[in-house]
Amino acid sequence: MILSVREVHRLSQRCFWAAGCSEANAKANAKSIWWTESYKGSGFTTLHTLLDELEELDPRAMSMRDRDSMTSLIDSKSQPVVVSSTPALDLSCAQANEHGIGVTHATTKEDDDSLPTLGHVASHAAERGYVSAVLYADGSGNAMTVLGTPMQPLPLIAETELESPPVSYERLLDVIDTGVHGRRQTPLTQAMFVNPAEDERHSTADARLLDRLIRQATEPTGDGRVDQPGLFVVCIDPSHPAQSGEVGNVVEGFVRDREAAFTEVFDPDTITDRIDTLLHNGVEVEREVWRDIFEFSNGILAPPFEGSEEGAGFGLNELDK
Repeated sequence: MILSVREVHRLSQRCFWAAGCSEANAKANAKSIWWTESYKGSGFTTLHTLLDELEELDPRAMSMRDRDSMTSLIDSKSQPVVVSSTPALDLSCAQANEHGIGVTHATTKEDDDSLPTLGHVASHAAERGYVSAVLYADGSGNAMTVLGTPMQPLPLIAETELESPPVSYERLLDVIDTGVHGRRQTPLTQAMFVNPAEDERHSTADARLLDRLIRQATEPTGDGRVDQPGLFVVCIDPSHPAQSGEVGNVVEGFVRDREAAFTEVFDPDTITDRIDTLLHNGVEVEREVWRDIFEFSNGILAPPFEGSEEGAGFGLNELDK
């Protein structure tokens, strides 16, 4: 059967709302499902896979373990990526807007069926004007890096699956675990400038920093161990006074030079054509999948509660007071 794009949005949002998410969070999570459908063709099936997990969601259980000017640490209480990545993105973007760089680490759920949605984090960061790297690893051998950079008509997104945690993930985690992330230098600087690089392709320090981050983000550690599944969201504001003009071109140049090394590269023109096709022709879904999602979405019985119009990122409003 064929669903309109509007129906995909509506059913996705209603499912998250039925699961107990606020209206703002439900909208943000539904946007992640739509991204997965429009970019990968698997958003609706991913949502269907998540139905059992949605019954156990509790976004309000998430808490802030630590936060300073450029670093945030979130304890998600084992919420899946589709839920925990939203506040991680909001926090990193807020810090990058103020300081030029934002780094957020969030714990996530083991054996997470929502991993296909991870690319939406880099994509939505790029839509906001930020260059980003999203790094994921768990104890089951799943590891992934997604890079994003603003382009027209849509962001350039590149995704690679790895056999072990990315080197950048391990080095950032070491900085967090040793408790030195709050020092004057950013955790990104502490993690990436551990050893001298043999090949510095860029003339400015910020471009070199980003280049090291993304190079090591696409390299597996080989034997890295992750006790707690989690993700890092790193955002850099190329228009910030602290950044040089060179930093905005690093990710695109890296992806174009190494395109074959990525699992998927989502070119803006190709994705635009795909979205146009979906808008005109609709989304094809199996009737059984639609029925399960429709029935779950009908669990909405309560009206919006006070505060449901707040930002999708938890605690951002309170933290800024």
